[in-house]
Order: sequence, then C-alpha cells, then structure tokens
Amino acid sequence: MKRRYAYFPGCSAKGTCRELDTSTNAVAALFDVELQELENPGCTGAREFRAISEQLHLTANARILALAERVASALVVVCDTCLLNLIEVNQRLREDAAARERVNRALKEEGLQYHGKVEVKHFLWVLTEDLGEAALRARIVRPLRGLRVAPFYGCHIQRPASVLQEHSVRDVPALDWLCTVLGAEVVDYPGATRCCGFHVVRTDEKIALRLSGSHLGQAKGNGAQCVVTPCPLCHTVLDAYQPKMASTHAASGDLPILHVSQLAGLAMGLDADALGIPRHVVACEDVLTHVAGARLASSDRP
Repeated sequence: MKRRYAYFPGCSAKGTCRELDTSTNAVAALFDVELQELENPGCTGAREFRAISEQLHLTANARILALAERVASALVVVCDTCLLNLIEVNQRLREDAAARERVNRALKEEGLQYHGKVEVKHFLWVLTEDLGEAALRARIVRPLRGLRVAPFYGCHIQRPASVLQEHSVRDVPALDWLCTVLGAEVVDYPGATRCCGFHVVRTDEKIALRLSGSHLGQAKGNGAQCVVTPCPLCHTVLDAYQPKMASTHAASGDLPILHVSQLAGLAMGLDADALGIPRHVVACEDVLTHVAGARLASSDRP
C-alpha cells in the first residue's frame, strides 16, 4: 500500500547534509512511501526565531504546517530542531485561538490558512511506527550483524518531555529499537540523550567540542564502531568537527557518524553512493567493510 506524506527536509538536508535528503528518499522508495516535498516552505527558524519574536516563530512554522495540510495528513521531517519547532507550534495553535487568529491573518496575504489538521513526525517514526517491524525485516538483505552502533538522539527529539516516550516501541527508545531490528548491537553510553552543542558552536566552539568530544569518547570507549543520529545538526557537529575534537578532547577522530536513513539503507542493500556516505568528513570504510563482511558470512551459511 502506497503511503503519502508531506515532506519538509529543512535547511541542513538541502545544504550541509545533502546526503540526508538523498538517503531518506532512497529508503522511502524501497517501501513505496511518497514524500511530497513542500514547495518554497521557508525555514522553521531553528531556535533563533523564537528568541527574537514569538509571532515570527509561530507564523513561519504555521506556514509550513498550512502548506503540509494541502498535501497530506502527516508532515515528515528529518531534523530534530525542525521537529521540535513544528510540534510546539502545532500544539500551541491548536490550543490558543487568539494566537491562531493572529497567525492566520498573516497567512491570509499568501492565500494560506492553518487548520491544525496535520500531524508532525520524524522519518525515524515512519520507519518504526508506520512501517513497523514486519515491513522492515522483509526489506533487510544485509543484516548489520555484529556492528556496534551508538545511538545519539540529541536534545530536540526528546522535547516536549513526553515525545521520546510517546514514540518508543515496546518501551524501547525508537532509535535503539531500529538498530536492533536492523541486526546491530546497541552500545549504551551516558551521552546518548544529551546535547551536541550545535546551537553554541558559532559563539563558543570550545563548549560544543567539549560536549560532543566527551560523548564520542564515551561511545568509542564502550566499543562503538559508529554513531547513528536522527538530527543533521548533531551530525554536523559530530562528523565535521570531529577532527578538531580529536586534537583537544576525548574524541578519537575516526568514529563514523551515520544518519538514520543511511543505517537503514545499508541494511536494505543500498550502496554507499546511493546513500551519500562519501560526503562525510569522517570516513566510513570500516563500517562498510563490516557490513559487507557480515553479508558474505550470512550468504555462506547452509
């Protein structure tokens, strides 16, 4: 059965992390999932719009939601910060008639109106909830046997506080559950649900590097061969800044960082180029070699 969603990739997946958009669409196609990308949706404003002007924050995000309502009943995002902004605004405008009226007055100039009819979800939740275990397992051709993966959730996918629990599968956090279904071994470490430091990296790089360097050091120390994250902002810090962390912090400098869709795509037989993996700063060859070896070992079994 074909599934159709409105799709908002956000700025990072169209810029610094283009491989995220590429791999998300590649994995979606395997399941006959149509991601209808919104036309000229603008930006959720990271957390800066919210700090500058509440009305700007509400209107920018309501505009995205209103565009999504024209396309489907659910809006899929691939960025934790976009997710948080859109969930917060959707909830606020559904409950606050006065704020909703102010926003719709602004949107009217563009012929748009926010109704509050669309649900916002991360692509991770499409995989774990909408598709589910049976559909995922049916597509796995290269189980990630023996691959030790450290999930890194980031802050914003956990907010509001209930979100992570609402989207857990069988009381297991969604990303941990997905790693297990794909055949990987989940590495537990203290930094999995903490901040990457992205939102301070431009103002105080040392703080961001200290935060992320500590998390990566913990993950590597506990045996991780790679990290997987649902957020391109976290990916940017953990991947692009990792060489700097290696010289001054606990990070090793050689721990590959994968997007959720890339990890899923590897298990489902997509190659590195199709998933945009060569774009990464930290090389992923060891992970690719491990996955290829695991597939060969599986095919050699009687």
